[in-house]
This record gives sequence, C-alpha cells and structure tokens, in this order.
Amino acid sequence: MKKKIWRDARLCPSVLALACSAVSAQGTPATLNPVVVTATRSAVPLRDVLADVTVIERDVIERHAGNALGDLLGSMPGFQMGRSGGPAGTTSLFVRGGDQRFTAVLVDGVRVDTQTTGGASWEAIPLGQIERIEILRGPASAVYGSDAMSGVVQIFTRKGEPGTRFDVGMGGGSFGTFKSDAGVSGQWGTFDYALSGLSERSTGFNAKTNGNPDRDGYESRGGTGRLGWNVVEGHRVEVSAMRSHVESQYDGNLNVDDRSTRDLDTVRALWSAQWTKAWTSTVSAGQSKDRYETQPLFPYLTETQVRTATWQNDVRLGDHTINATLERREDELQNNGLDGSSTRERDQDAVALGYGWRSGIWAVQANARHDRNDDFGSVNTGTLAVGVDVARGWRVQSSVGNGFRAPTLYQQYAAEFGNATLKPERSLSNIDLALRHQAGRFDSSLTLYRNRITDLIVFAAPDPALCSYSFGCYDNVDGTSVLKGATFTTAWNGDDVRVSGSADFLSARNPSGRDLARRSRRHGSLKIEKDLGDTTVGGELLSYSKRYDRDTSPLVLGGYTILNVDLTHKLNAEWRLVARVDNFFDKAYQTAATYNTGPMTVFFGARWSPKF
Repeated sequence: MKKKIWRDARLCPSVLALACSAVSAQGTPATLNPVVVTATRSAVPLRDVLADVTVIERDVIERHAGNALGDLLGSMPGFQMGRSGGPAGTTSLFVRGGDQRFTAVLVDGVRVDTQTTGGASWEAIPLGQIERIEILRGPASAVYGSDAMSGVVQIFTRKGEPGTRFDVGMGGGSFGTFKSDAGVSGQWGTFDYALSGLSERSTGFNAKTNGNPDRDGYESRGGTGRLGWNVVEGHRVEVSAMRSHVESQYDGNLNVDDRSTRDLDTVRALWSAQWTKAWTSTVSAGQSKDRYETQPLFPYLTETQVRTATWQNDVRLGDHTINATLERREDELQNNGLDGSSTRERDQDAVALGYGWRSGIWAVQANARHDRNDDFGSVNTGTLAVGVDVARGWRVQSSVGNGFRAPTLYQQYAAEFGNATLKPERSLSNIDLALRHQAGRFDSSLTLYRNRITDLIVFAAPDPALCSYSFGCYDNVDGTSVLKGATFTTAWNGDDVRVSGSADFLSARNPSGRDLARRSRRHGSLKIEKDLGDTTVGGELLSYSKRYDRDTSPLVLGGYTILNVDLTHKLNAEWRLVARVDNFFDKAYQTAATYNTGPMTVFFGARWSPKF
C-alpha cells in the first residue's frame, strides 16, 4: 500500500493539467475571493492563504436541509466520518486521517472540546444555526495550541447587518422528521443584533443491527444570539451565545429504551479596538460547556467546561503582518468515574507570535507558540509556510509544522482506566506540498502531506504495573504513526453550471503498520449544479473504499458509493423551496460496525426571508 498511494498521487499532476486545459478556456468571469480568519487568526483573503482552506457558505448549508453537520463536513475533501446510528448518534470526523481529537473546533471563537474522549460533539452543533464554516487542513498548533494537529474547523453563527431581516424555515420528510427555525437580525444605530432558534424531531430508524429492534429517534432544540455595539469608530463590543439540547434514543440493551441527552452551551464577550490604521487589539473571554447523560440501564453523567481568555494584537506595516497573542485555557471535567474526586481541572497558558509577508510572487507565513501546562510542563510549536507564484494563476506552496494534543482529564484520572503518567500526543513533522491553479472560472489544487505522530494514546491491554483494571487502561504507544496522502480538488463555475470534484488517497497507519480504524484509503466526490431559471438542481456522488472497524480487528467495513440530489426553487425575492433526497439508490452500508446508516431519505422545506 505504501508504494500504491504515492503511485496514485503521481497520477494527479497529469489529471490536473488535463483539467486545466479543458476547463480554463470556457471563460474568465470575476470570481469571489472571501476573507478568512482561521488560518492565521487574522483576516486574510482566501487566495493569499498559505494553507489548505475551504469555506462553506450559507447557500451550501441550506441545500443540505435535512442533514446534520457531520454529513456536510464528511463530504468535504480530506474529511471522513464515522457515526453510531442516525443523525444524533455519536459522530467522529477524521481530518487527513487524524483522530477526532486532533482537530480544534471553535464556535464563534469559543473552543469546543470534551475531556472524556476528546474532540467536539459534532452531533450537538445544529447545522441550521450556522452561517459559515471555515476549514483548515494541516498543522495549526502554533496558532491554536493543543488539539490542532490535523486541522481546525471554525463555525460562525449569524450576525446583524444593515436593515432588518427575518428568516423562517420549516420542513419535513422521511421517518417523521420535522424541522423548524426562525431568526431576526439587523442594525439599530450603532447596535447590531441577531437572534435565532430551532426545533427538530424524528422518529428515526433502528440504530443497531444487533440491538433493540425499534426505531431510535431524536429531538433537538437550540438557539443563538449575538449583540454588537460600535462604541466609537474603530472600537466594538460584542457578546454572543449558543445553546443546543439533543435527546436521542440508542440501542444499549435489547429490552430497555436507552436514551442519551447532550447539552452544548457557548458564550463569548469581545472588545476590539483599532488604535491606529496599523494596529488592532482584541480582548475576548469565552466558555463552552458540554454535558452528556445516559439512562436508564447504565446511568452515566459527564460534563466538560473549557474557559479561555485571549489578548490578540495585529500590526500591518506595508507587506508585513505581525500577530502577538496571550492566551489562557482552563479545562474542567466533572465525572463520577474519576479517581479520588468527581472534578478534575487543568490550566494552560500560552504566548504566540505570527509573521506574514507577501511581496511580488513570494509569500511567507511563520508562527511560533509556547504553551505551559499544569500537568506536563512546556510545549513549543511552530509552523513555516512559503508560497511562490511560478506562473500566472499557478502557485507552489509548502508548509512544515509540529503540534500536540494534551491527554484528556478522563484519560489521566479515570478511576479504573486512567493513567496519570500519560504524555501529550505529538506531531513531530507535519509537512505538506501543494500546487494551486486559479484562472477565471477554474480553481484546482493538488496537495501531498505527511504527518508523523508519536505517543499516540490508546486503550491498551492490561499491564499489572500500570493498570488497576483487568480490561486495561489508557497508555502511550511506542513508535510512530504515519498519516500520509494526497488530495486533489477541482471546481469550475459557469454561467449556469457549476462542477466540483475531489479525490483523496490516504495511508493512516499505527506503529504496528495497521490501518487506523474507520479510515478509507481512497474516497472522492463529484458535485454538479445546474440553474434552470429560478430553479437549481444539484447532484452529489460520494464514494469510499473499504475500511477496518478497529486498529486491532480484521473486521472490514465494505466500500460504498451513494448519490444525493437536491433542488432549490426561488418563488420570489422572499420565498424559496428546497427538496433533497439522500442515498438515492438506497445503498446499505456502515461507517461503524453493527450500526446502521440511513436508507433513502426525502426532505422538503420552505424558507421565508424578508428584508426591510
């Protein structure tokens, strides 16, 4: 497989060249160049970013009506998803083959994480409340600290804009699914505001092949709010919050209706001050709380709180950008299964510096960060990226960086499974090399990457000198796990037709040479949209090769290909209709052993968005 993956990757330059010659001749209209903040924590035009970044806008989110956030992100290049059951089931996302906990997740700038298994609770973040998503693939610990070994996902909810806008949506579909949401946003003098709420429910389908043969449904409700005040020119105060509550059924026992409840709350206060044309300073404080409970057969309750405080300064001097950040992070876990106490805490302080330069055909971005952790001391991380425009519309860029992920408090202090001597998981050399081409309507890229990870934390076999529990405990694995691969993406935007596609080749192996669990070696997508007057019809083909259910198990989850189709019809300036069919050919497949995935599902909805 080692030779094959690079042989597959070597085919991509020729594919890229053919695609460019075939597509770029179709026309060269002006294309949008959105500004992103996730790559460096400062606003940078997407075309100038020296990282592998994707932006998902609101129109794409609305076309995924009826889906969960995990479904949308799982269809993106470099992403794979594993899920235990339906939309509210436990969801894992793997970026470039990295574990779920190797991706830093932020909601309106607030870090979201769990201190049990690690990583965000994707199933608790409501897709209908999201305005925009920025995805970064690659090393980012030098910017965000712990967690960002494989990438970053930053989610933005709505904010107020000039005028007053209402947004009301409602729809339903297969398995008794019903969704509704409503929001209002606008500006009033120097104030702006945005408020929204949603409700979802579904009777669902049977989550597990060998569990209680009933339907496992869910109910969800939540809301977001944002209030901003432009105090004087260049000075702004803002407060934002999100709340999500999800109740779902799952198959834990044949004779019991097991249920889980997850609550996710975030809140943030921010003050931004532009002291001069060159210098902007931002002070913010935020908190996320993730609470998870199961009942009745095996009652379980755990709650994670992550509190952060950040002081960031950005200075722009001609072609140079300098960023300096001080950050404090406090993690708290409440869980009755901890050793000696039901609550454990950990603090982490950091200082980070960033430097960017672009002049002519050259661009450079460098970041360095020092984190001081209560439990395991200091960690230094850095990233260096260089890009050069080798010809008109063609750029070669490369980056190298390292990173780390602190053990979760549960992994360290669980009464039966914990290991207080755990070391942080580390990315020693995360390297990528990319070729990008942009010409009018056409945009494509080829990225090769390699990530070497040491001290991988796994649930290990019993060791009398280490484990107090006969089944085993958490431990660092000796040796190096290697995640390497290639991602090819291409997109063409015509006057009334849009085509995009991606192909991923991945080798993600542990120190023993086994494939890491639930990662396909090859996966790809093809998406086509066609405008027919006021109607847009789209199709999405997703294909995945086989994968192993566990690192230590020969159990194979078969490959699969599914087709999703959607339709959007604009009735007038205020009303639009949406319809979507997922898994059009009713393909049976699994992303986690013994757990069913959705059969063919249909969703219809309407949205009213007047603006005054």
